[in-house]
Formats: sequence, structure tokens, C-alpha cells
Amino acid sequence: MSDAPITPARRGTRLRRPLIAFSAGVATIVTLLASLGLGAYVWADRQRTTLSIDAFGPTPGEDAGAAPDVLGRCAQRACNYLLLGSDSREGLTEEEIAAFGDDEHLGGTNRADTIILVHTRPGSKEAIFLSFPRDLWVDIPGAGPGRINSAFEGGVERGGALLVAKTVKAITGMQIHHVMYVSLLGFQRVVDALGGIEMCVPYAMQDPLSLLDIPAGCQHFDGFTALAYVRTRHQPCDTVPDFARIGRQQQFLRAVIAKILRPEELLRLPNLVPRVLDNLVVDEGLNPAELVYLAGLLEGVGTENVDFRAVPTIPEGIVVEGSYLSVVTMIEEDANELFRRIREGEPLGDLGAELAQTPPSPANVVAAVYSKDPGGSAATNVLELFTEGGFNTSPGVVQLSDIEAPRRGSFILFREGAEPAAKVVGTYLHDLDLVPAPEGVLPEGQDVGIVVAPAYEIPEPKETVECP
Repeated sequence: MSDAPITPARRGTRLRRPLIAFSAGVATIVTLLASLGLGAYVWADRQRTTLSIDAFGPTPGEDAGAAPDVLGRCAQRACNYLLLGSDSREGLTEEEIAAFGDDEHLGGTNRADTIILVHTRPGSKEAIFLSFPRDLWVDIPGAGPGRINSAFEGGVERGGALLVAKTVKAITGMQIHHVMYVSLLGFQRVVDALGGIEMCVPYAMQDPLSLLDIPAGCQHFDGFTALAYVRTRHQPCDTVPDFARIGRQQQFLRAVIAKILRPEELLRLPNLVPRVLDNLVVDEGLNPAELVYLAGLLEGVGTENVDFRAVPTIPEGIVVEGSYLSVVTMIEEDANELFRRIREGEPLGDLGAELAQTPPSPANVVAAVYSKDPGGSAATNVLELFTEGGFNTSPGVVQLSDIEAPRRGSFILFREGAEPAAKVVGTYLHDLDLVPAPEGVLPEGQDVGIVVAPAYEIPEPKETVECP
């Protein structure tokens, strides 16, 4: 990989294109099936790798013949998908196993490295990604207190996915309708099937434990690099490693969504679907008919309505078990209010937008670019930088005359209470001042406004890390 950062290409102001699904794999599958109809249904149904209800098996303390109280057809009012990414080493290279450790090194068990509840509300055209810290201490049904990722110990073939689903349902009060699972190798292959992802990072990152080694700036992430990036939790600013990793996972997902919405990507869907499907494991009920139904319900959802949150938690202490070190976290009282608002379809406010001792994820920073010349290279380059940086750039490029700028030149405006978000923006544009926005200057719901003069040029990334 070259050490020279790639200059963001001038691709013009982004339009608000329809988002008809909620993740890289599902977006690809749904879009194609919705456009090709019954023939695609029959073909795609044969591509799925599924988990039957029998494969889930009974959870501890449950009768062998008991029907699971999770999984089922999506409700019209809301549908919940559980996305699971495990730390299974199956299929990895010798170099990756040497760095990550093998299953025996992990204690011979499977754990869920990534747990995300995707809540979709067709009526309001919303999709919420709710991340669970992997070392969150919870009550696991039938097993008692433990880390939430340990609920996956049985793996996809011995009830692990079902037990995680039951645990998430018990915590949130939300029915889990479908489960999607991807291994480390599967994640790499899905990203490669998408042709990789363009990402912008403010500083160089290395991590021998995840094999991450990238320069600062904008660059292409293949599957190997993307996996290393979403797994790393040992960067200089990672005060609570698990929380920082969630922020990067959300940032990466936002960048994936931005790529999928490009018209040229939609043309590639027929070739992408078989490769994506081949690397996902889903429950039997998540069939092509259900996906097409979902596509119809969610048509018209825009990027501005895709929200990333994390369960409000606080770190309680470090636990070492053999070679496994973790910062155990506990659910805060605010979490129950967040769960209630999601269930009832109410505005979430700032609940779950930030985690303790951790800067806001770019995915949760709503940033607009203000310019006298909205079609000029300065404005479009800055917009591209932040879109590929995984920020919420749905406001796009806005005429500077739409606001009363408090000063001339280029600078970063931030609303009251959004200085942490502005500092994250400032790690990318370190030559600009952070300026509090006078009351009423920035529209409601917008955290940051990047005011760009026509002659502004994005600075080279700093060589030293400055934590936001």
C-alpha cells in the first residue's frame, strides 16, 4: 500500500438518493430482487446459506421442543434485524491466525465481536443501527450474568445466534425478526465483492493485533484492510477500546452506505449479489420474498434518516481471563429510555449518540459544507472528504448566503453542545478555527457547518496524532 494519501476526487455535490436497505449485503440483494422479480426470487433463494430453527437449538433452561420466542416475519410497523460478526478464525490465512490467535488461543469458544440491532420503521422511513459493546455485562437468558458476546459461545450451529437474539430482546424489549451472521473471512469477502470502500482517516494507524497499517488521508480499503480497521481497538486515542471500535465500525458502515447509493454502483448489482449472498448466513425466514417486501416498505428512505447509536454504557473495570483482556461495561439508566423511544418511534435526541470517554463517531456528526460557490472544487472536495470519512453529509453543499456567517474566510461552525463533534471534524481540517455558531445560525439537527472559501485547499494530514 502506498504511503501517499489519495486526493479526494471531484465528483460533484451528492444528491439525496433513495436508501432501500440497511447494510451492504442486504442493500445489494434487495435492490436486485425488487427489480428482477420472480426469476430472481427462485435463483437467489438457492444462493442463501441458512440457519434453520432446529440449528438454533434450545437455549439453556428451555424445553427441547419449545418454539423460539424470537424470529419471524417482519411487522408492518417495524422490523428488527440482528447483525452478528463473530471472531471465528475459520478460513483465515496463517498470517492472520498468527496475529489474531486461533480458536484454542481464544479458549476454544466463539464470541460475537460485533452485535448490531438494525431497527427499521417503514412508516417514518427510518433505519437505526444500535451497537452493543461486546463486553457489556448483562443477564443472559438461561445462563445468568455474563458478557453479551459470550452468549454466542455455541456459534451459529449450536444456538449461539438465537441466544444472542434472546438476550438482545430481553434487554431492549424489541422483538428480533431476523438474524444475519458473517465471519471474519466472510466480512473480508463481502467488502471485496463491493469493490472495496474509499475511506478517509485523519492520521496514520498501525495495530499488529489486527494487522492494520494505513497512512493518513483518503485511500482504498480492500476487504483485508477494512477488517483490520473495524477490529482495531489499540489506537492512541482509544481511552475505552471497545467504545472506540464501535465508533469506527459505525463510521465504516456510513461510508459503505454512501458508496452503495452512487448510481454507478447500482448498475453493478447483478454481478455482486451471488458473491455477497455466498458470505452471509441468515435465518430461514429471511428469504428473498421477505427482502422484496422490505424493499417496498422502505422505498424512499434517505441517508438523512439512517441513524447510528450505541447502548449507553459506562466502563466498570478491567478483567483479564487468560490472554483475553476486556473493559467490562454496565448499562446506564439512559439506555432504557433510548430503547423505549426506539420502540415507540419517538425522536432519540442525543441518547446513545456518544459513549463515555470517547469522541463522537463521524457517523453521528451531521455536517454541511457552506460555500459562495457550491459547485466549485473547494466545496465539492471538502464534501467528498467527509463523505468518505464516514460523516453524515446528507445536508450536502449549501449556499453560504443561507446563513449569517459570523466571520469571513474558512472555518468550522458548531452549534451549542456540539464542540466535541467539531473537534472530530477539526482532525481532518486542522488548519481551520472552531467557531461557536450564534443561536439560530445553523439549522436544527445540524451539528457542524464547514464554511469553505472558494480558494480553500484541504491540508495534508498531520504526522502526529492529536486526540479530539
